[in-house]
Amino acid sequence: MSDIAFFRNDIPFSPFGHSHIAVILLSLSLLTLLVVIGRRLNRQQNLLIGRCISLFMSLTVVVYIALHIGFGRFDIAVDLPLSTCNLFALLAPWLFWNPSRKYFEILYFLIMAGTLQAVITPDLSVGFPTYGFFKYWIIHVGLVILVIHYLLCFQLYPTAKGIVRTFGWLNLYVLALMPINLLLDANYFYLMAKPINPSILDFMGPWPIYILIAELLAMGFFALAYLPVLVIKANRI
Repeated sequence: MSDIAFFRNDIPFSPFGHSHIAVILLSLSLLTLLVVIGRRLNRQQNLLIGRCISLFMSLTVVVYIALHIGFGRFDIAVDLPLSTCNLFALLAPWLFWNPSRKYFEILYFLIMAGTLQAVITPDLSVGFPTYGFFKYWIIHVGLVILVIHYLLCFQLYPTAKGIVRTFGWLNLYVLALMPINLLLDANYFYLMAKPINPSILDFMGPWPIYILIAELLAMGFFALAYLPVLVIKANRI
C-alpha cells in the first residue's frame, strides 16, 4: 500500500509550484463561494456549514495521525498536534460549535496572522498527492475559510483589545511549549529552530533573535488583521 502515491512520504513539495498555486486558486474560489452562499442562508444553516467544516478538519488530523502511526512514521517530536494550526483543527468542533466573540477574536487574530502566512509560505515537506499534502491544506485553508465565514455570517467582529488578549494567550502558549520542546528535543512553534522551507523567519536573524522579533511582529500582524474588521464596520454604518 505504501507504494501508492497517496500513502507515500517521499514526494517533495515545491513552494509556489503548480500544486501550491492550484491550492491557492481553489481556496479563493471556495472562500468566495462560501461568502456568497452564506449571505443567503440563515444563522442555523451557516452554523451547520461551520460545524461540518470543523468536524472535517478535526477528523483529518485524527486520520493523519492514525496513518502516520500505521506506517511507522509517527515521530513524537514532530507529529503531535501542538502547533496552533493543528491544535485549532483538532479542537475545531469545540471551538466553532457555538460562535462566541470572547474566544473567536483570539482564533481570528492567530489564524489570520499565522495560519494565513502558512498558506502563503507553507512549511510542508511532502507534495501532491500524498496524505500529508492534503492534511496540511485541509487544515490551513479550512481554518482561514472558517474564521472569515464566521466573521461575516455571524458578525463576530474582534475588538482592538482582543489584540492584546491574543498576544497574552500566545505568550502563555509559547511558555507552555518550551519545556515540551526541551523534553522531546522537538521544535514545535519553531521555538528551537527555523522551518526548513523558506519563510518570513529567515529575515529575522539567528536563534533566539528571530523569536524576539517575531514577538514584536506578531502585534503588527494582529493589527493588520484588524484592518479588514474596521473596513467592514465602517461600511455597515
